[in-house]
Amino acid sequence: MNEQKVREFLMDLGLDEFEAEIYLALVQKGILTTLELSREIGIDRSKVYRRLERMRDMGVVEEVIDEHRKQSKAVAIDRLEFLLERKMQIVNKLKKDFGEVSLYLTGKLGLNEPETKVLFYRGKDGIKQMAWNVLRASKEVVGYSYRPLAELVGFDFMKRWVNEFAKRRLMFRDLYSDEYLKTDQKGSATTYSPEHFQGRYIPSKILRIDHQYDIYNDVMGLYNWHEGEVFGVEIYNKKIAQFQKQLFEIVWKMGKDPR
Repeated sequence: MNEQKVREFLMDLGLDEFEAEIYLALVQKGILTTLELSREIGIDRSKVYRRLERMRDMGVVEEVIDEHRKQSKAVAIDRLEFLLERKMQIVNKLKKDFGEVSLYLTGKLGLNEPETKVLFYRGKDGIKQMAWNVLRASKEVVGYSYRPLAELVGFDFMKRWVNEFAKRRLMFRDLYSDEYLKTDQKGSATTYSPEHFQGRYIPSKILRIDHQYDIYNDVMGLYNWHEGEVFGVEIYNKKIAQFQKQLFEIVWKMGKDPR
């Protein structure tokens, strides 16, 4: 395992980037004063001092007093294992409580929501968030696909998304563009179970699809990740969503088997 992997582990454990550097320096150099640490990692001594205080509170470093000097040392590995177990307990508790908390917050948030709102997303992570929001659908999602979403968010993310979609027993009806079918022939599209995903092809002479659209509940989501721009928009409005669903049903009847 390389040092970067260890650094990432420490950050996942709750340390920030500078604290991870401090811990690694103490592991490699042994017991050090705050001044020695500052010189070793190139961070201002006052910042090192503040971070050492937090790290002592976390239990990842210990204070050593030697001849009126305060020094710091990295804790033993078994202490890190204890912190890991504690982290896992917290995660398990969060997972256990999430369902109840989610129901409560959803009810409270809905009371103050305006009838219409528009949310804007940028970058790959923004598109991932939009895709994950689709899992909120009560029963069915309908939409239009210009290109496979996996080419932006990655196949690992899409696999998790598809599994979660199926687990929630949702249905997705999708209309494919000419571009989507070309990409599919190159093996870039994801294979979906017909139990949860149905698709039809719409020739561009009938309807030119040049963006990704998802419509569910009272939401219409629009995605774009081509020609250098990666962004998405969610429109929350009951009438707009209903109108878009009606248009979809008209076009769906014109769709052909994509095979």
